[in-house]
Amino acid sequence: MAALGIPAAALLFAVRAVVLTVGEEDPAVLEGVRALGADTVVTFARPSAAAAAAASAAGLQYVPFLSVRDVDRLVTDPEALAALKAIPGIAGFHYRDEDVVEGYTPADEQRRAYTILKALFPAAPVLYAVRLDPVATDPAYLDGYFHPEFADVVAPYFYPVGTTLLGDYQENDAWPERLASLLMPLAARMPAGKTVLPVLQAFEQTGFPVGPDFGERQLEVYRAVWPDAAGIAAFWWGGGTAEPLTGLSDRPALASGFTRLFLGLAPKPLPRVVPERPSR
Repeated sequence: MAALGIPAAALLFAVRAVVLTVGEEDPAVLEGVRALGADTVVTFARPSAAAAAAASAAGLQYVPFLSVRDVDRLVTDPEALAALKAIPGIAGFHYRDEDVVEGYTPADEQRRAYTILKALFPAAPVLYAVRLDPVATDPAYLDGYFHPEFADVVAPYFYPVGTTLLGDYQENDAWPERLASLLMPLAARMPAGKTVLPVLQAFEQTGFPVGPDFGERQLEVYRAVWPDAAGIAAFWWGGGTAEPLTGLSDRPALASGFTRLFLGLAPKPLPRVVPERPSR
């Protein structure tokens, strides 16, 4: 993907992504995601040819999940590597250690997973999702576990309305200030030029209603910290979990707000072939 001179991370810089926890092979789900105006699905499932084909048929980029164990296996198991390389249309990967508490993938494992993926798939952007609530609760979190150098795209996430690990917030409460307080320490440690993909809450918890402008309000906070943030990921389409959470597929008003967000984003950079100048 970078062969035409477009940096790998740039291809995921202005994406309009929806996260799927289930349904990555279901044409109806993918068509629903595309109808929102999204152009990418990020899945919680491992890569599969069926999911890649279904995403392509719906006109969507496909970004599957790999655990650090999966990544390690690619080095020692030629068949696993060949099977992964045989899946067409993978636009990137996201990874974490499933054997530890979410957000606490050790630095050495981040380094190893990123190094292996870039060696094997140099053109595929690698995403790492950064959990934000420990920024406020764990003084050792940033030094120990925030390593943006081990990703092409850093995807921060905190879902601010509902019952959160930092307290309960209704939509009219002061959650924008709370969200900003979690993002600023990341920004202070972010290397220059690092791509940020905000992961926005795209679900509603029972008892904590949100309106159609909820996504836009979250994005305003991210852009106050990173004015150049050009893409978004919406968590999540829905399904695969019981009440009290319902996602975009079951919240038409919320979905309409995210459609406005998706359609209002600047277009992604298009690969261009620059002809060689004739020699003199």
